[in-house]
Amino acid sequence: MTYRGERAKNRRIYDDVLERIQRGELGEGQRLPTERELVALYGVSRPTVTKALSRLQQEGYIVRRAGSGSFVRSSTPLPPHRESTEARYYGLLIPKLGVTEIFEPICARIAQLSRLHNFHLLWGDSAAHSEENVAADMEEGCLRYIEQKVDGLFFVPLELVPGWEDTNQRIVRHLRDAHIPVVVLDSDYLPYPQRGIFDLVGIDNVRAGYRAARHYLDQGARRFDFLCRPYSANTVQARLHGCRLALSEANILMPPEWIHIGEPREESFVEQVLSSGATNIVCANDATAIALMHSAEQLNRLVPRDLRVVGFDNVKYSEYARIPLTTFHQPCSELGQLAVETMLLRQANPRRPSTTVYAEPEFLLRQSSIIPRL
Repeated sequence: MTYRGERAKNRRIYDDVLERIQRGELGEGQRLPTERELVALYGVSRPTVTKALSRLQQEGYIVRRAGSGSFVRSSTPLPPHRESTEARYYGLLIPKLGVTEIFEPICARIAQLSRLHNFHLLWGDSAAHSEENVAADMEEGCLRYIEQKVDGLFFVPLELVPGWEDTNQRIVRHLRDAHIPVVVLDSDYLPYPQRGIFDLVGIDNVRAGYRAARHYLDQGARRFDFLCRPYSANTVQARLHGCRLALSEANILMPPEWIHIGEPREESFVEQVLSSGATNIVCANDATAIALMHSAEQLNRLVPRDLRVVGFDNVKYSEYARIPLTTFHQPCSELGQLAVETMLLRQANPRRPSTTVYAEPEFLLRQSSIIPRL
């Protein structure tokens, strides 16, 4: 395997240690090399080693004891694809699959891994769902998967429609009562900072929101605003919390009037936002950011002269907008791989505590968020 860049170094350590465990070179209860020894062995920083060991701990391969070190866990699960020769069936319960850009490459990576790990992937026709029937169709799809007795489910909670929270809660109850292993993708079904009962794979949205806020603060800004659509996913609250943390470090309190909830395609709403004094804005995602930039232009507000914007997701058109959009690139292929690994670990050890597995997004600095110098 080829590794490139600083972010990949912790994956190399993770893979090497895991391979030694699975080969039996590191047996049950055996102590791993110390963090200092791993730093010297791989020529990396201590936080890089810590991140690799933390992931091994999250996935149930090792235990870490304060003052003693890291040890191979007793009854460490075998590589999941070696457990059974019988193929499993996993379902995808993802609203608007085929319409949004983020989940298609994630699901494509899951599908690519199906042969390696001996499972089949079942897709629903979620692209055809309208806003009026998407909630009912999601619940119906969940019940259909339960009737089919799928071995596991990859689930993206519903958002952006009225009643989405109640629908998500009903779906969760159905899946819990059916004892189906579930890996939630991208966003938990409970509002931040609450945590649901299922494994979760995504990016650390608090850290991403913090990074977006620091970008404005590092340019000398003392105010930035946050904008999202109504009924947004719970990831949005985590991103907002990260923004608040950055402001708090700068001894700035984020008042309610800096937070805007509305439809950025409506010029009247955007005019209200800009009239409040907002000039530096963190948007919940790229779709919101692009819509905001378009409406602002219709109001003769130019980006970045009069308004600066940061988004999330790095959708295809963000780089090629009239003013290229500063955003966060979601590592979709890695997220798909982590989702499969998490599902297999869950099935190998159904009683393990629910885990949260993060992939690292890349901050892409572009013209839309650069504050002009006077």
